[in-house]
Amino acid sequence: MQYSRRLSPLLVMLILFACAGNIEDKAVMQNVEPETKAKAKPKLAVIISVDQMRPDHFTRFAGIYKHGFKRLYENGALFLNAHHQHANTVTGAGHATIGTGTYPSSHGIVGNAWLNRDTRARTYCGESKGAPTLDSTAAHKERGPQQLMRTGIGDWLKEQQPGAKVFSVARKDRASILTSGKKPDAAYWYNDVNGRIVTSAYYMKANPEWVEAFNNSRKVDSYFDIGWHRLFPEETYMMAREDDFPAEADGKATVFPHLFNADTSAPSPRYYAMLETTPFVDELVIDFAREMVINEGIGSDDVTDILLLGCSAADNIGHAFGPFSHESMDHFLRLDKYLGDFFNFLDDEVGKGNYYVVLSSDHGVLPLPEELERRGIDAGRIARGALMAASRNIFTKVGQELQIRDPLFLGLSGPGMVLNYGAAEASGVSRAKLENMLMAQFKEIEGVEDMFGASELLATDTPDRAFLTRYRNGYYPDRSGDIIFRFKENYLVKEGFGTTHGSPYDYDTQVPLLFMGEGVKAAIHQTKVETADAAPTLADLLGINKPDDLDGKSLIDDIR
Repeated sequence: MQYSRRLSPLLVMLILFACAGNIEDKAVMQNVEPETKAKAKPKLAVIISVDQMRPDHFTRFAGIYKHGFKRLYENGALFLNAHHQHANTVTGAGHATIGTGTYPSSHGIVGNAWLNRDTRARTYCGESKGAPTLDSTAAHKERGPQQLMRTGIGDWLKEQQPGAKVFSVARKDRASILTSGKKPDAAYWYNDVNGRIVTSAYYMKANPEWVEAFNNSRKVDSYFDIGWHRLFPEETYMMAREDDFPAEADGKATVFPHLFNADTSAPSPRYYAMLETTPFVDELVIDFAREMVINEGIGSDDVTDILLLGCSAADNIGHAFGPFSHESMDHFLRLDKYLGDFFNFLDDEVGKGNYYVVLSSDHGVLPLPEELERRGIDAGRIARGALMAASRNIFTKVGQELQIRDPLFLGLSGPGMVLNYGAAEASGVSRAKLENMLMAQFKEIEGVEDMFGASELLATDTPDRAFLTRYRNGYYPDRSGDIIFRFKENYLVKEGFGTTHGSPYDYDTQVPLLFMGEGVKAAIHQTKVETADAAPTLADLLGINKPDDLDGKSLIDDIR
């Protein structure tokens, strides 16, 4: 008996319907749409701030990186033209901006410290009354986010996803405190008196046992006899300038190796302070973060957590040796390895596709002026003593012209001066007139390029001019100075050695901004973006709502 190999149209239709039914049944059993599988929530977001990192720290060493930075560079969406859009580019302001998605004019952290007009005392940006540090030896006594006027990405997550955990650790207290927001589970930082990782009563009453165990292990002392030597042979550092450069450090300890045990036979407070200007403090912080992930169960369940990691060693190293030094390059080569090991750890502990990474920096830095000068660039140093002497003369002169007997200068607040408006108004002099008379005099000082007064910064109808927007974004009434300096480009108010940051110029504002994780397209972007874009973009990646009045915008459409 023979059977026809041809199927009737009716039989073909019946088979197709049966197959469709089977597909639909599987979809129901798996609780997903037939063609679309539900996307699981990420378990973790890691926000990394590398203090004083410039974009060229990515690009200049891209061919040498083998670990963490290589992975980020090859797999992340990297924005090389990201900027802080505020004028006073310092640690406190930068970290608060990354964490909140707002400018200092909104989050209130106008600098690392400012003058309290009522008490004439300085207020530290990480100061929190009634929250003592849980280590009596710490030089910084009361710490917490009391000065932060806005909530951050960690707060938005915890409000919308009960059970979410937010933890932070950094070398600097202000880096850990200000990036982690108002209500994290904990923020930790390095105590340079004894090398322990500490926190404050704002977050908890006593250290967990695992924190005590980490500190008691005394890993911090393991570097004492070894010292800081180059990680690779000297010829590897051809992308840095010569090691012996007289404007570095104190003009003496300018070359490798840097030893810790030359003056003492055992670790001491001096050693723990010295460690802050080495890559090893970053390794210590990252090791602590690893223990924190394990012991606090970060990224261990279906609720998204956030871990904030502040690698602050680059800042001290950059201040002392400059961004083109052997020391700076060695730090980034070592941090490449530290981050690579940490990402491998997260791959095993959390899952390779289960976490996002956001990387940026709180500010850039100016190369050593002496380095710029020999390249034919107009650069130099402004003596602080001479500047203050000229300032005193100007206040005296203007006070006499206006017939005001009381002192017109109340103190410094960041890069600005706080004025005695009360004395002026008692003599019938308006605030704007006082500001304008003083600023006209200050502009005559060598090295001062421009001045901005509070009246202009608060006005909305004044014509725009160079850098006005960045100064407005950085201005917060009662915390900022009343007249604020803009010094000449490539000039530092710093005598002697080393370098610093804090200006509105691109070398201080421009930093990398990178996103890596599931669904993020690897690409190098030259589009100009802002560090305030970091928090709203991460919020969209995590699927959480963000405040409507942020200064930053989401870059989600650019990175997917």
